[in-house]
Amino acid sequence: MIDWQKTASSVIGEVHRNLPADADLAARKKALRAARPGLFAQTSWGQKVWAKHSRKYLEKFGLPPLKAKAVEQHLSPLERLMAKAKGGEA
Repeated sequence: MIDWQKTASSVIGEVHRNLPADADLAARKKALRAARPGLFAQTSWGQKVWAKHSRKYLEKFGLPPLKAKAVEQHLSPLERLMAKAKGGEA
């Protein structure tokens, strides 16, 4: 069975070792696309793992990080029932 996380990390590490130190962001993106193993393109889980590791790597070289998601107040079913019993909106 494949260990997706370790495979992605090792492939990206190999790409990093083969790139010149002064490579720009576009060259790094292109090298990552070319080096992506086929399994990472064929499965949804592989695509997610590859995207996560690629983004983490590219952020070190100038890719702007994703904005943090807004955290909303989520209520459990029990909390919703309690709020409804008190007359609150849920």
